[in-house]
Amino acid sequence: MKNWFCLIFTILQIGFLQAQKDNDSLVKSKRLINADDPSQFITRLEVFNELQHYDEGDFYLNQTILRGVVTFGKRFTTRVDIPLVYNSLANNTNLKQTGLGDITFRLLGYKALENPKGALTTSIEISLNTANSPILGKGKTLIIPMVTYTRVIPKEKILLAMTFQQAITLGGDETREDISFSKLQFIILKRWSQKAWSVLQPEAYIDYIHGGVSMNLRSRMVYAPKPRMNIYLTPSVGLFGDFIGRYQWSADIGIRYFLFRK
Repeated sequence: MKNWFCLIFTILQIGFLQAQKDNDSLVKSKRLINADDPSQFITRLEVFNELQHYDEGDFYLNQTILRGVVTFGKRFTTRVDIPLVYNSLANNTNLKQTGLGDITFRLLGYKALENPKGALTTSIEISLNTANSPILGKGKTLIIPMVTYTRVIPKEKILLAMTFQQAITLGGDETREDISFSKLQFIILKRWSQKAWSVLQPEAYIDYIHGGVSMNLRSRMVYAPKPRMNIYLTPSVGLFGDFIGRYQWSADIGIRYFLFRK
């Protein structure tokens, strides 16, 4: 795992230097900068805490996640999520209930197409089997290709987006079953002012291991007290289904800090 941390640190360091060179083009962009727009690649640091409750087993999962996003020029980006996890699930084997979770690393994000009305982006993510305990992670290393299309409705100050992800198991704990699912997410972003906007995110999971479809409904309220900073709250609810990612309810609070912006 030490080698992974060295690789991540090196890429982030190179990316920050490159992003500083691209600062002028980012600031001069005619499009309003918004990190909740999946087509916009913006170098930033982010930390958020998410509390999830699951009705089956009546347990809580709390994650504090440090996120770093780095842009390379106008069309490329990378991202790393490092989670500290607490799982309240009672167990009789003295498994760790707190520790490092599964680190997720976006190897490459690419903006394939962009015009004033919308954009098409693609990316490949890796979810690493780095959890300190079986109940703190999935026990599997996953590769997750993703494609996103966004469409802007300027008069209504609304952005619409659709994201498709496919999770594929690469390896991991042989005693745990493989993971294979598709995730389809819709994003409706409404800007209320220069400093406030809301996001509605229904997301559906298609489980290819156990079968069936599950759905969560996520929402987000964002406030920008300063040009470099966002503060947000994300209340969410699970609607139906038995997929492991379908919680009963969830809430997170977070802060973003944008680098190399005026």
